[in-house]
Formats: sequence, C-alpha cells, structure tokens
Amino acid sequence: MAEYRRAFPEDKIFIDELRGKLLTKFLLKPFKKNNEKLSKDNLELLINFLEATGDYMDQIPHFRSFEHDLDDCPSLTKWFCENSEKYLGEYTCNLDEYLENNGNSHLMEEDVIFYHGHELEYHLNMLGAEIMNRIFKEEYDKRTRKAIILPSCMNANNKNCRAKEERLGQVCTFCNPNCNVYKISREYSEHEVYIVSHESTAFKKAKKEDQEELGIIGITCVLNLISGGWKASNMKIPPQCVLLEHVACKKHWLKEDLYGKINENELKLKF
Repeated sequence: MAEYRRAFPEDKIFIDELRGKLLTKFLLKPFKKNNEKLSKDNLELLINFLEATGDYMDQIPHFRSFEHDLDDCPSLTKWFCENSEKYLGEYTCNLDEYLENNGNSHLMEEDVIFYHGHELEYHLNMLGAEIMNRIFKEEYDKRTRKAIILPSCMNANNKNCRAKEERLGQVCTFCNPNCNVYKISREYSEHEVYIVSHESTAFKKAKKEDQEELGIIGITCVLNLISGGWKASNMKIPPQCVLLEHVACKKHWLKEDLYGKINENELKLKF
C-alpha cells in the first residue's frame, strides 16, 4: 500500500486511513528481546515485516544483500544495546515515558510503526548517519554541485510559505528574514537549497545529470536519517547527514509545530 501511495498521491487520504488500520491490527507489537539465533529464514521474516510496514523501502535492498556472518549478529547486537545506552542514551532518556503517555494517540494512523520506534532504532540511526557520512564523504567531495535538503519544519511560516516549486524541491523566495530556510538559502547562495516536505517525494524528478554531478546534505529528524541517506545513495547521489536539534512537527510528535533548528557548525563542516 505504501507503493500504491507513492504511485497515486491523489489517493493519499484514503490509503493512509486504510494503512493505519492494517498496520495497527497486524504489525504493531510490543518490543521484546529475542535470543533466538539469527538464520536466513528469520532474517527473511524480518525483511517481510519491514516491507509490509512500507517505512523501510530504501533499507530493504541492503538487507537482501546482507553478507555478514549471521552467527556474529546476536553478540554484536548485545554489544550495541549495552554501549548505545551508555553513550547515546542521554538523547533518548524521555522516549519511553513519552510513548507511555502518548502512544495511543497514533493507533490506526499510517505512521503508527514509525511513531513507536524503539530507543535502539534512534541510536542505530545516529550511528548509521555518522557511518554514512564517512563512507560517502570522498564521493560527495568530488561532486561539482552541492544541495542542502531542508525539512519543511525549518520554515518559520509553514502555512503561508511562498517557496516556489522547482524540479528537485521547493526553493525559498526570501519572504521572511527570520526564517531559517531564508537564512540558510542566503548564507549558502552559491549552492542549491531545497525544501522537501516528505522523504517519499525527495529526488522524484532527479535526472542523469543530478546522479553525475550532485552531492546532498540531508537535514532531518533521527528516524529519517538512514532511509533518506540510502534513498539518495540508491539514486547514485552521495549524501551527508545533519541532525535536527529536536523533533519539530505536530504531524508525528507535538500538539503544535515547533521551529526546526540545526547545529550550524555541523552544516559548515560539510563544505
């Protein structure tokens, strides 16, 4: 259904309503530890689950081509669980309490699996973003064009934004000097800056010239980092990632939109 939604965006409301009901009924399960030995069969079950959610389409090809020794995975997973909590736990210390207090608010919604992401998924995205930055840095540096991809939550006047639609995304028209999109577009005027409202719409109109010339800096919240990076990589566009300082949108997390911000020094390091 996620693929149908991508193919027929005009049916989004109907598809999202149906997806939310099916995801909640059949796929939303409490997180629990599993000490079962990893095999090709239960790896395939995991891939089937990820595919059914529709939220991990850009990661699935990498699971299917996974060649690491499966016998090592349980011990590696245990090591990561212990150490990610030690070094990254301060960034997610309130997550369990938040989900306990608000978890029912997204039942029957199309983002129910995304919303209930476990703490380890946040930590994996943080680590994965750093690994991706290192892996793709050399190819990114070679690209003659650079584009900064901004989420719509960084737009100060989201509902009244005057950005104009271009092939790779929306482009700031400089209507509000207090807007972070305005500021970044001005500061990096020698580069391309686009607003992309949703990961599923990113690079839909990319051409061969983009695949040969473009390197991107994707700015997003934690749970979208790896999927966005793989999406760009799968299209032969080398990515770099910069985290939002906090979640900002009411669609997933908040009662009202917050103004998305980033660590500006992290962005400068990409140039």
